[in-house]
Amino acid sequence: MPQFSVLSSITSPADDFDITGLQDLKPVSVILPRQNMENMMNDSPGTRRVFCVSMAAAGMSALLPPRGLALSSNDILNLAEPADALTAMVKMRGSLIAEDVPHWYSGTIYAVLPGAAPVRMVDFEGSEIDYYERQPDGSYHAYGATVSFFRDTYSGKLIDVFENLITGKTNKVRPNSVSVKAHYIYAANGFKRSDDPRPLPADGRITDRLKWERSGPHIWLTMRRAYPAGLPMGEHQLIRGSIAELQNRAVAKVYTTATPTFIAPWLSWMDMQDHPGHTVWAGPARKLDRVEDYPRELLDLMEKHYPEKLTAKPS
Repeated sequence: MPQFSVLSSITSPADDFDITGLQDLKPVSVILPRQNMENMMNDSPGTRRVFCVSMAAAGMSALLPPRGLALSSNDILNLAEPADALTAMVKMRGSLIAEDVPHWYSGTIYAVLPGAAPVRMVDFEGSEIDYYERQPDGSYHAYGATVSFFRDTYSGKLIDVFENLITGKTNKVRPNSVSVKAHYIYAANGFKRSDDPRPLPADGRITDRLKWERSGPHIWLTMRRAYPAGLPMGEHQLIRGSIAELQNRAVAKVYTTATPTFIAPWLSWMDMQDHPGHTVWAGPARKLDRVEDYPRELLDLMEKHYPEKLTAKPS
């Protein structure tokens, strides 16, 4: 989505903004006063049985993985282990193979104003292509190419001008092309954008920044896009895929859908920089095999106006 990021894989819209936890398991101690323990153990056999079973359950619960990470007999990736979690994240967001992974996305941009209900402004549709490249140390560098186009929220037609009901002005609309030159770094000890000077913590765990949920044959990954400190934006990324694909050793990528939510300042063409409030971008995204799978109108726009954005492979 706008490198919703799908959106960046999902994407995250960025316009001319120039943007292009789980805790370690710990044993649990149950301490009872000595007299209480002796009374319970000297009680009837039934009471002793209940006490022992309760204590065993308390100890076992401390050893069980958090919800969403419980292993099945068919799992080859242990999502509680940083190296496996990194592999799983790349399969969900992109591909373990160094290749272009396109995502189609669409949705609505809402204006959030102080003391008022959100206002539906414009709809968007776009392309985000991700390219993950494995490094010698086992980490990944992720590159993206993202462009969003804007549509009328009621007719669905592409628009060149926008009648801004908040300001009363007529705005000339521009596509939102993410032009940031930085890439993302994903490692077992965390992730960040390459232009962020803060180092990844040596003792960090990527598992602290990923949340997994399972239901039937489906699995969801929730995470936030990493931005350098000081950028007034954020992206919540929710990605759904197949457990069977994720845990299949022969599959390099999971064919996911996603619902990213991007929170950012006003787009520059809205001419609202001095207006209080911000935007929220929300909508669905889908990973595809190739850009030729895009809706015909979107692909025509990309080929005509942004052919360089049809690949994210670094030059």
